[in-house]
Amino acid sequence: MSVPWSAQERTEVEAGVRLHPVESGRCAALARVVLEVGQRRDKTASGKQIRPRGAARYVVPNHPSKPIWASHTYVEAHRHAIDAMTGADGCETEHYLSRHWQHSDWLETINVDVSTVDPGIQEDL
Repeated sequence: MSVPWSAQERTEVEAGVRLHPVESGRCAALARVVLEVGQRRDKTASGKQIRPRGAARYVVPNHPSKPIWASHTYVEAHRHAIDAMTGADGCETEHYLSRHWQHSDWLETINVDVSTVDPGIQEDL
């Protein structure tokens, strides 16, 4: 089951994904777009960040380009995780880490204010 976006909301999220794809490393910039759209109908929508736990140093997504990041920012809305890997459809929150991340048992998810993560990243465009 995918996120119940309106046609306009889906278009806005998809445009954000095209502007900030996985390879760009601009997950926080995309999260700001998605959170703005998500909060229109889901007041509980929030920013999340995945970080390594314990001795782990990086987070590595299950993605063909295999980027290695110190952390990853995404949005949770309508009980789905939404980022460039999931696209506008999102992934049910309960399955997101296991489906989209390597070594998910070494990851932790925290709440974040997406406006404070990588401030000014959109200005680079």
